[in-house]
Amino acid sequence: MRPRLGWIVSGLLLVALVITGVWGYNQYMQNLDYNNRTSNLYEKSFYELVGYVSNIETELSKMMVSSDQGQNIKMLSNVWRQAESAGSNLSQLPLRHMALDKTSTFLSQLSDYCRYLTIKAGEGKPLTVEEMENLKELYNSCINLANELKVLEDSVNNGAISWQEIRDKGNQSLEDVSDDLVTKQFTRIEETSIKYPTLIYDGPFSDTLLKPKKLNIQGDNIDYKEAEKIAIDFIGRNRVEKASRGAETQGTIQSWGVYLETNDGEGPLYVSVSKKGGKVISVISEGMVQDAQIDYKEAEKIAKEFLNKKGYKDMEITYGQRHDGTAVFNFAFSQDDVIIYPDLIKVKVSLGTGNIIGFEALNFLTAHRERTIKEPELSLEEARKLVNKNLDITSERLAIIPSQGGDEILCYEFKGKFGEDNFIVYINADTGKEENILKILNTDNGTLVI
Repeated sequence: MRPRLGWIVSGLLLVALVITGVWGYNQYMQNLDYNNRTSNLYEKSFYELVGYVSNIETELSKMMVSSDQGQNIKMLSNVWRQAESAGSNLSQLPLRHMALDKTSTFLSQLSDYCRYLTIKAGEGKPLTVEEMENLKELYNSCINLANELKVLEDSVNNGAISWQEIRDKGNQSLEDVSDDLVTKQFTRIEETSIKYPTLIYDGPFSDTLLKPKKLNIQGDNIDYKEAEKIAIDFIGRNRVEKASRGAETQGTIQSWGVYLETNDGEGPLYVSVSKKGGKVISVISEGMVQDAQIDYKEAEKIAKEFLNKKGYKDMEITYGQRHDGTAVFNFAFSQDDVIIYPDLIKVKVSLGTGNIIGFEALNFLTAHRERTIKEPELSLEEARKLVNKNLDITSERLAIIPSQGGDEILCYEFKGKFGEDNFIVYINADTGKEENILKILNTDNGTLVI
């Protein structure tokens, strides 16, 4: 009897061991698949970044010797688009610290400046000597950036860089990871003098919102499973076929990454969810852009309804741009009929399906809070008298705008026309100082703010 019992026990132990082994192997394979997918994404983003910067350098070099207005428009447009794409790929790299800030800002401002010049040239206005000098500075800075990226590219090709190790080290401080090649090289880039003109922005005041701020997210910490559920619910369960774990980030807001395969051909989507409070920080689409089936106004309505549905109430559109089958809208929070520009959210809509394929709420999550808006020292009538008489005022209201130092300023916002041009003038509601002037360009692709 006892020998038989021993055989049974041994058999059960063997079965348990086999089950454990199979489970462990499956876990190993899943982890390996996850690591391969994230490494492939990082490598793809890096090589595309290198390619875009190289193309930008080429286009800017042609600008230095071109004297044809039509060619200038074409080349400026190419730089505008490719700098925007380069910045997007840079943001996908597993480096979530100050080593990327200056490079990211450079690419963003390069894109914005060339967009401004494209529109100006398209209106038949020649580039000034000063603008050509600015382009020359941008070209020289781009050469430096391309050379530094070439060093990194050689290291990647030689197998000296493991994106997986870089991602894992992303949880440490810059000083702790300063021995890895990627961080060293981007630190060199940050220390290189990159100069660029600040002339045009992604909507009113969005460039001043790039500076890190104190986190205002409330709530408990969540685990990955909770983040995955939040991501699926945010996109819509009816759109999601499969979810898998993405990279964690340790930037301004620590977050979980979730990959969502969709059934509409516009995925995969990468959703970043904050570890504290479980807020969706961003949504990025890696899918193909589809041909437009809905118009710009319908897309604007969809974006507004989406924000309302997700609990972002009292948001007003401040800026919009259409590009390659998509439309991107900036929304700012409104409190007591005062528009608050620091509380910014961006929504990207597919003009092919009307689906949400992009979302960015970092500024809102870092700036939004309960505010006590005090009565201004100046009345509306007093502030109006301080506006240049040449401006034919069409609307006026209170607004909170960010300063270059990161503070907030209560202003009167006056929109108006001078000739055929549209402007916004901001008068400090307490001191009467003219804080800012923006020029509005209405184009076939949306609104640009200079």
